[in-house]
Amino acid sequence: MTNNAVKQLTLVVAVVALASAFAMAQSQASGEGSLTGTVTCEGRITHRYTCQRNQTQQTCTLACVQQGSRFALLVGDKSYLIEGDSRALEAYAGGKATLTGLVAEDRVQVQMVSNAKHNMPGQSYSQPSSMGANSSQPDTK
Repeated sequence: MTNNAVKQLTLVVAVVALASAFAMAQSQASGEGSLTGTVTCEGRITHRYTCQRNQTQQTCTLACVQQGSRFALLVGDKSYLIEGDSRALEAYAGGKATLTGLVAEDRVQVQMVSNAKHNMPGQSYSQPSSMGANSSQPDTK
């Protein structure tokens, strides 16, 4: 083998190894999983929507979504845009929930929403007992 052929072969092996590592990282970053965090909206995360003084966390999030923003899940410093049936998320707006579904980078395709306080496998709630009541101000609907 010539010196040039060895260099080409080394380059091919390096590219294949790099591509394989990238594919493995992508497959680990995407997949079925559960995330627990605060159900909010994209507008509040990007600071394009500000809550009014008389709004609870729930009414603020719902108002933001009604103005065209998408639901989002805030988990620590990371946010995920929520894809799926938004009606199932309304009861959890402004509160904590566990979302189960396909997680991919900054998005989650929701298959099930459950109350984070009573997060038992296979148990989901359509209306959590106290979600959205995170504010000490009364809910003025």
